[in-house]
Amino acid sequence: MSQTKFHVEIVLKERLDERLADWFAGFDLAGSNGATVLTGVVPDQPALHGLFERIRDFNLQIVSIRVEESERG
Repeated sequence: MSQTKFHVEIVLKERLDERLADWFAGFDLAGSNGATVLTGVVPDQPALHGLFERIRDFNLQIVSIRVEESERG
């Protein structure tokens, strides 16, 4: 049975400080013009929702989201 994993790129309006960056372990964080770009892979839909909830809980503003699905065996 194959499952879907998600390649994610999220641009946040804010620059994440070290304290918040630790909450996004496993993601690459890059600064760009005062913003933060999070890139990484989440294993399934519940993990993707968890990522969005974490962003919401920290009251971070999303500029853009790109999510690509890929199946794995």
